[in-house]
Amino acid sequence: MKFLSPVPSRWVGWAVALWFGNVGALAAPAEMSTNKWKWELMDNGPFFTSNLELGKDRTALKVVTVRLTDGPDREAAAMAFDTMTLRWVAGWTGGLLHLPKGRDGLEGVPKPWSSPAWTTPFGPGWSHGAEWKDPRATVNERLPDAWGKWHGLHLQGDTVVLDYSVGGVGVLERAGFRRVNGRAIFSREFQFDRAVRGQSVVIGALDGGQLEIRGAMAVLRNGAANQTFAAQVSGAGKYEWSQGANGSLVLGLTSVPKNRAVRVEMWSGDASPQVASDLPAAPVSKDLRPLLSPKGGRWGAPLVTQGRLATSGGDGAYVVDTLTPPEPNPYQSWLRFSGFDFFKDPTRAAICSVSGDVWLVSGIDASLGRLEWRRFATGLFQPLGLKIVNGLVYVTCRDGLIRLHDQNGDGEADFYESFNNDVTITPAYHEFCLGLETDRAGNFYFNKGGNLGEATVPHHGTLNRVSKDGARLDVVGTGLRAPNGLSIGPADEITTSDNEGNWVPASRVNLMTPGGFFGHVFTAHRTPKPTTYDGPLFWLPKIADNSSGGQAWVTSERWGPFTGDLLHMSYGLSSLFKAFYETVDGVTQGGAIKFPLKFDSGVMRGRFSPGDGQMYTCGLVVWQSNGAQKGAFHRVRYTGKPVALARDVAVKAGAVEVRFTAPLDRASVEDVANWSVERWNYRWTEQYGSAEYSVMDPNRKGHDTMTVRSVTLSADGRSARVELPDLAPVMQQRVKFAVKSAAGQPIEQELWHTIHRVPGAEKR
Repeated sequence: MKFLSPVPSRWVGWAVALWFGNVGALAAPAEMSTNKWKWELMDNGPFFTSNLELGKDRTALKVVTVRLTDGPDREAAAMAFDTMTLRWVAGWTGGLLHLPKGRDGLEGVPKPWSSPAWTTPFGPGWSHGAEWKDPRATVNERLPDAWGKWHGLHLQGDTVVLDYSVGGVGVLERAGFRRVNGRAIFSREFQFDRAVRGQSVVIGALDGGQLEIRGAMAVLRNGAANQTFAAQVSGAGKYEWSQGANGSLVLGLTSVPKNRAVRVEMWSGDASPQVASDLPAAPVSKDLRPLLSPKGGRWGAPLVTQGRLATSGGDGAYVVDTLTPPEPNPYQSWLRFSGFDFFKDPTRAAICSVSGDVWLVSGIDASLGRLEWRRFATGLFQPLGLKIVNGLVYVTCRDGLIRLHDQNGDGEADFYESFNNDVTITPAYHEFCLGLETDRAGNFYFNKGGNLGEATVPHHGTLNRVSKDGARLDVVGTGLRAPNGLSIGPADEITTSDNEGNWVPASRVNLMTPGGFFGHVFTAHRTPKPTTYDGPLFWLPKIADNSSGGQAWVTSERWGPFTGDLLHMSYGLSSLFKAFYETVDGVTQGGAIKFPLKFDSGVMRGRFSPGDGQMYTCGLVVWQSNGAQKGAFHRVRYTGKPVALARDVAVKAGAVEVRFTAPLDRASVEDVANWSVERWNYRWTEQYGSAEYSVMDPNRKGHDTMTVRSVTLSADGRSARVELPDLAPVMQQRVKFAVKSAAGQPIEQELWHTIHRVPGAEKR
């Protein structure tokens, strides 16, 4: 092993560092508050993925923070790796992270548990050959593939091995920590899948530091501040130390053989010349590849719960069963369910929690008498969608799509593969990545929320498609604000939802068209700003749905009379709706009718089991929901009893035709006193939401009561034609009725729909 003299720095300053500001002076680690709240008390596993705030204007956007321990007392420490720039951001002692408390932890940015012992400047963690200038147009993008690419991480017990490439060369790396004579020593061990020459890597930084080289060790010393940052390297190969921009310490890899680990240890402290004289050498791993073979599990035996079958519901054709979650649990895992899917064996499912977990659930049978819950994955970045393809679990996280592998079949994920991480993000709390569905070609789709203001990254407020192989991400539609769900129908119809807010006057459900703009001007991603928008499939008022969830298609013939129909879910009012739509003069319009069901939590995701043919839903409560529980997993079961409900509405010239699932009692239907119809419009403005305005007098707030001239029951007894002489296009119309089925069963419902076109009317 040979050490060369320092060479002139090739590090070129870049706009990123200026934008974020230089790395601040290092201080001795000072422990922050040890008080923990619910999410911090949770065992989040060997790593945690998040944004990371390191000070004013210095937030890393996609960071894996690795939990480290040392010695018999298992003193806690952590190191944070930026997967966008392939850079170790910082290291600290005392604990993993301080998680924000705003909106149950989803508003705010995690911070290191204590003041970092060392940090690195913003920008690439590795050079591209001899080049250091950041190639990215903005700090919200990841490095281009030719420079470096994040592949994921492997777990062997609690050991985390990072997997990425630089300049097309594969890299495996693990972090470490030990305490020697009171000094906190952090370490990196990395190796390459082929020999490397002329590559350089950032190790740490110290503002105002002057470089001193002592053989294998390099020291940045700031005498005025009485601070040092030091590092020493060991392992086969030839190296050179140099100083780069922004006070950085750079290790040049003159020559390193393939599959031979290089070890770098780093520490900081006072400026004593004897900074490392008492530091015993640590052994260098011979080869990191054996760590890619998983051994054993982390979470023990499955937890068992007993589901709860609905015991009430009267004569209802549909009831809600509960798949009881394992709370409390030994890991203090906070279960807030946000996506699920069934395996090929439909008695098994995978379900994710926005707190970062994925669990496997088995025993999903008619009785739900014994449900086994196994913790499968942890530490994910706000997962809000899940899909199983060819037996593998894919999860929508804020940092991209993650594909989870269980390589040894022990029921726990051991390779967290970055399937696609092209999505651009900022630390704004509202820009979640939501839902996950696939089309017939195998492409993946998810929504991306905005930042509540003008879009600053290409994916704010968009519907996105990821190719089947994960290689490409494309924007399908724009103008979304808070799109908490989507569905893909049997003919690849795509729906999304959005919630009331700026430029969104009320909750809306969209039938998406490629290249469409769906109302939220801040996320239009076009110049000039649009002055109109693609209308929704339908609007829903606050009284019906104050915060929309996702949609689902009835794929089962065992769920009553709704096969092939669209369903809509409400997160805010914990509800399930039968949705409907039709096309008039080439324009699609529709509405929704609420099922008379109650759920324990906000309803966000729904799927039909290929096993029992019933609908399953999951959801959570963080804010703006009436759900009583923070998370719930339900089955909406068809009991086989007669279904007497409204099914859909067709708009006719001067009338609406309400269609039912069962024959109706003629006398009750044709009594106009049993029907009422109101209508109103909203205003599309930058203001948050909209009041409800008269159609007849647009300056007056309120509804127009429409005259029901007559109601006529069809010959088959299943459709009621409601004559409305003033029928016209309107954003919101409510039809309320109290009738009876032919069997005498009361049917009291109200439906909400949107009319873009009236057949035969002049187009406007």
